[in-house]
Amino acid sequence: MSLVCRRWHLRFTALVVASGGLSGLLVACGSGDTSRSVQAESCTAPGVTSTEVKAGLLYSNSGPGASPAHGFRSGVQARFDLANAEGGVNGRKLSYVWRDDATDPALNLVGARQLVEDEKAFGIMQGLQVAAGSAQYLGDHTVPVTGFAAETVWSQHQNMFSWHYYTAANGSSTVWGDFASSRGGTRAAMVDMALSDSTRKYHQQVVESLRRTGISVDMEYEVTAGTTSFDALARQMKAARIDTIAGAVFPDVLAKLIPAVRAAGVDLRTVLIPAGYDQTLLRQLGPLLAGVVVYVNFVPYEQNPQAYTRMLGAMSAYTPENQSPTQEGAVFGWLSADMFVRGLREAGPCPTRQSFIDGLRKVHDYNADGLLPRPLDLSTNFEQLSDCFTFVQVSDDGSQFVPLPPSPRCGKPLT
Repeated sequence: MSLVCRRWHLRFTALVVASGGLSGLLVACGSGDTSRSVQAESCTAPGVTSTEVKAGLLYSNSGPGASPAHGFRSGVQARFDLANAEGGVNGRKLSYVWRDDATDPALNLVGARQLVEDEKAFGIMQGLQVAAGSAQYLGDHTVPVTGFAAETVWSQHQNMFSWHYYTAANGSSTVWGDFASSRGGTRAAMVDMALSDSTRKYHQQVVESLRRTGISVDMEYEVTAGTTSFDALARQMKAARIDTIAGAVFPDVLAKLIPAVRAAGVDLRTVLIPAGYDQTLLRQLGPLLAGVVVYVNFVPYEQNPQAYTRMLGAMSAYTPENQSPTQEGAVFGWLSADMFVRGLREAGPCPTRQSFIDGLRKVHDYNADGLLPRPLDLSTNFEQLSDCFTFVQVSDDGSQFVPLPPSPRCGKPLT
């Protein structure tokens, strides 16, 4: 197995507030002293000092779901370092401590408890697979959470914020079926890796989307890179006249499946997956993945390089070890940290966990400096399944991602 494949398996601002007089300080911090030191000392939220706000980072750095998290921490690091270089938030520097949940809900809860109770983190940035393990605990303690919402639990807690909600308690969207139909798809095979409840929920949503848009789902498989006979699977697809493959699989699985499918003579119209936007991956596996379509919930670099100016500058300055800063994991980390920074700004000069939650929930135009395809209303976006994506296709020579119009492509809700 290549180094990249092993890594994919091991890991799936500043404004200094000027005092506005005695009354302003009374409202902000409950102090009649206009000195900044007294104001800072009056702010007693966990993780908040006169000079610093300490956050927690909780994500799958290892375990079966670590692949999409590759680069996540470097994205967080770069966004916090940029904020600090610009003066921090309300004069406070940002720091974080982190824990690896190993893609295990039980360890996710352990990590959350350590960050909140032992490390006294003000809030948590989460990604990517098993936030359900700690969601109730963090909600009960009114701890603000930002991150990648891959599970329905994100839409069930007011303290949890994301730019995109991948799964819903009920219903689906036509977005996947509409895309496959536009490529001439008629018969689909769902190929998934057995990871979590969220993966199974995602599977159900895509199946419903395909079927409701006229595509039959004739085959459903759970596969692994090490034990599945992809040649036998490809022969079954050929016999079933499969022309569409969808599902939640890692690229190292596709690197075995796609050549087998081609060798068997399967007439594929599209291969559609939710993860794999990574230039490093293309350098290792690109020709094997030619034609594969990945859908992303942010503006891809190839479509609008200007939107990445701040992020790429920060990644180059603060996380130079990351050789692929536009990969989806790094963007996820950057967006999680950017939402955290925005929440602190909205919380005011004397932030509390509740003021962070209340303030960020009132933001109606969040777009992460252009990294999102359209502004989000954070007061309502958690109430429904997000169903707008940009679809990018691996070029025929496997060297680049090519955005497919229209962008973004949105679906219609299915109940």
